[in-house]
Amino acid sequence: MTRRSFLLPLLLGLLAASAPAAHAQGTFRVGYSADSTRQAPLTVTFTATFPAAHTVRWAFGDGAAAQGPQVTHTYYRPGTFTLTATLLNAQGREVSRAETPIEVRSGGPERAELTVLHAPGSVRIGPAGSVLYRPEPPRVFLDGREVGPGPAPLTPGPHAALAQATGSAGQRLERRLTLNAAPFQTSAAFDSEVLRLTNRARAQGWNCATLRAGGPALPPLAPHPALDLAAQGQSAGMALYGYFDHTSALDGSSPMRRVQTAGLNPASVAENIAAGQTTPAEVVDGWLRSPGHCRNVMGNFTLIGLSYVARPGTPYTHYWTQVFARP
Repeated sequence: MTRRSFLLPLLLGLLAASAPAAHAQGTFRVGYSADSTRQAPLTVTFTATFPAAHTVRWAFGDGAAAQGPQVTHTYYRPGTFTLTATLLNAQGREVSRAETPIEVRSGGPERAELTVLHAPGSVRIGPAGSVLYRPEPPRVFLDGREVGPGPAPLTPGPHAALAQATGSAGQRLERRLTLNAAPFQTSAAFDSEVLRLTNRARAQGWNCATLRAGGPALPPLAPHPALDLAAQGQSAGMALYGYFDHTSALDGSSPMRRVQTAGLNPASVAENIAAGQTTPAEVVDGWLRSPGHCRNVMGNFTLIGLSYVARPGTPYTHYWTQVFARP
């Protein structure tokens, strides 16, 4: 059997900026962080540092406002908005002000999307990947019944999934998928061994250029249940729908969309996949000797999710996924 593995280090970065303003009693500094794509709907976290006995009033430039040292705001529509942060003293009088433009780019036409994570006997379905320029998220249905973000029971056979939403102009948006559920095998022992071998390589300072240990040691990656769910959704998706790619042939989801559907929204994500290898040692050795995969294993991540799935009768039988993340 031909064995192969590919990588796609998907990194979702944080765009950070700050705007200082000086006043007689100290420095007033405003910073913000957001998805580096800047696409609407864009959620931005604003943070201010300032002297004691003061507070900050925020005007987001789209008619909304808030107060406090750290606030989060979502811009649902594209455009350039002027963020105004006003420093107030203990008597509520303005003593300083900082302004900065917030550019929000178009995410493209509004659409409803579905992201599917298979697990043994169940499935998680979420609207990650949808683009809506209004606050109300899509509703998700499985076989005609609305489902939430948690697992839904799934028996073998075909099932109908549907996302429904209303666009900002009142238009109806839908995305439909047919799920083909079937049994597959998992192995907690294999997942644990892949984790051990991965962290051993980090502890030994594996060098991705020289393909040998001896470099600076890296801290171990901590397993995370949401990343395990995302990894299992990818391994099971490849086994059930006959593809071998970081982009799902079922729903078009990316590694980040799968992580978000599993319940985590980290700053960056990367994914390693492999198919055909029969043991944890074989698959980890292959990843360490492949430059791109190795960079993920030895990357600046703190969390990991793992999944081995076997489904006899499919092109590769054995499917492996690692998902890396940094909060």
